[in-house]
Amino acid sequence: MSPDQIIPVLIALMTGATEPAFDALRDGGHDSRYPVTIEACPRPLGPMEVEGQTVICGRIEVPEDHAATGGATIPLAFAILKSRSTAPAPDPVIYLHGGPGGYTVQAIPLNAHIFDFLRDRRDIILFDQRGAGISDRTIACYSELAADFVQFTKADEEKMFGPDDPLAKCLTETTATGVDLSVYNTTQSARDVRAIMDTLGYPTYNAFGISYGTKLGQELLRTAPEGLRSLVIDSISRVDNPAYDTNGMPSDQALGWVVDYCMAEEACAAAYPDLEGTIAAAGQRLAEDPKLTVMGEEVGPELIADLLDASNGRNMPFTAYLPQVFTELAEGQTATLQKLLAGGFNFIPTPEAIMARYGAGLGDLDRTIAEVALIEATQITSAQSALAKLLSTLSDDLADSGALNTEALLDDALSSVAATMEPDEVLALMRDYVMLIGQQSDRAAIETLIATHVPEVEKPRVLGLVAAMTEEDVAAFYQRARVDSANLTSRSRMTFTLGIIACQEDFPFNSPEGYDAVAANYRFPAVDPGVRKSTLPLYGFCDLFDKYPRDGFHDPVVSDIPVLAMSGTKDTQTDPDAAEKVVRTLTNGQAVLFPEAGHAVIQFSQCAKDVAEGFIEASSAPVNAACTASLVPKFYIPPTAQ
Repeated sequence: MSPDQIIPVLIALMTGATEPAFDALRDGGHDSRYPVTIEACPRPLGPMEVEGQTVICGRIEVPEDHAATGGATIPLAFAILKSRSTAPAPDPVIYLHGGPGGYTVQAIPLNAHIFDFLRDRRDIILFDQRGAGISDRTIACYSELAADFVQFTKADEEKMFGPDDPLAKCLTETTATGVDLSVYNTTQSARDVRAIMDTLGYPTYNAFGISYGTKLGQELLRTAPEGLRSLVIDSISRVDNPAYDTNGMPSDQALGWVVDYCMAEEACAAAYPDLEGTIAAAGQRLAEDPKLTVMGEEVGPELIADLLDASNGRNMPFTAYLPQVFTELAEGQTATLQKLLAGGFNFIPTPEAIMARYGAGLGDLDRTIAEVALIEATQITSAQSALAKLLSTLSDDLADSGALNTEALLDDALSSVAATMEPDEVLALMRDYVMLIGQQSDRAAIETLIATHVPEVEKPRVLGLVAAMTEEDVAAFYQRARVDSANLTSRSRMTFTLGIIACQEDFPFNSPEGYDAVAANYRFPAVDPGVRKSTLPLYGFCDLFDKYPRDGFHDPVVSDIPVLAMSGTKDTQTDPDAAEKVVRTLTNGQAVLFPEAGHAVIQFSQCAKDVAEGFIEASSAPVNAACTASLVPKFYIPPTAQ
């Protein structure tokens, strides 16, 4: 944060200035077919965000079934992150999140950080897809969520997927409300996107999908392409690929890249001449007794897939150490693996560490200058962190939307009281608190919650805060309950929404027999035990749901809209080769493979951000992906192997 950024933020906070571009949204939006209602943004917002000035949140009513006239509607949560430019490009970027069942609006700081590289020129639109995040009002199973709150919070997969387990009960409660789950699908969501952009006032726009969001992006090309200027799909789930049956292919391909990169590096190839055979031997040793122990726990053959998943989620040179890890595992040893998982190879960029690694060639004077500069940079970083906290606090205190002052005091009071209560008392409080998310805002219900659960000695103080709350405070309390619940149960609720959408439209396209057929052809059979253990329960889970396959949905998408397809070699959730395959039917599609990138490629390198930004700026021009050459891993060779 530079002074020229900070000072305008402070002035906007102190004056209560609002963004004129948001006025039409406060008046109901730009398209009466899809009414907009402004709501307080979920907290925290982030240090440089001012509600009403740099960010605004609310809900958009879209048809539950876009093919029907005058039917039910769904309130979709959205947030607009305004561009920092005083003359922004007219075509914003809307983020199509993953899942299905992911979320964006309850995590504004995270998503603002991910897409910060685009805000110099464009607005960023976040929205929670139908049935996902805090757009789940029409499918949320409030009673079951409250009754099995602990299980929803811990999300134990072995106790979630059965016909008598919480997710099945959740489905029973949801269907009993009469909601038509057949219209909770990717095609309807694609039409939601066009409706959102219409009512937010953006006739032309760009879309950026990650993971399942890439499948939504492909359907957007096919079903609702009007106004779509360009599409970026990152970590691609192809519509013509049976995702469950091929769930092991990403790990198989990611492991293949480890071997291929090693064989292409002279020193690595010399140290590990038969790495492919070594991996097979490691898988065999892990299946034998006595079991190996890693970080104090016994491990089995699932470890191979688990290691690849760990690499997928780490933005560090994890790949560099895998050849040595596999070599030791084949011999029944785990020293390098233990050090890797404990962070022993991590480079922590302290001034001393940076000087030790890079300062050897400097003269005395230059070395002193570099040391002072590094110390100053560290102090600046610390000061920025403190300033960010101050700005965030000031933003909440001065918020003109949501009346967050007294409500925040009540939340703090309840949190402090809960810290003094017994575990079973806290659980009872949480159950009744969660039940509020399915109700209309009601001061009396808050008072009943407090009277029922707060100790007598604390009741007068806490009830006094309730009495002082405005109607906006009451609404904000209910909004906080919804967001708290969404955050605590996000994984379970994402799985439930995934079941509603993926199970109905991806079957019978997938089957256990299909999984076995694919697994029989893995290049590295050692990945199968771990992938099979996590995948097969999903087939049984999907048996709970009615199926609504749609003709043509699994056909490859044909389009001439510019598309950038991005894949990463470490990705164990979507195929690394998907970028190259998906563009075969996209006339103006371009594919780029990023070495050492896992799932959500743009989070792994500046190179990925620069390629994506360049494409959005000039989507009809060839992308410059030369920077990917610098991302190829350099492998660790222990002294004993040199």
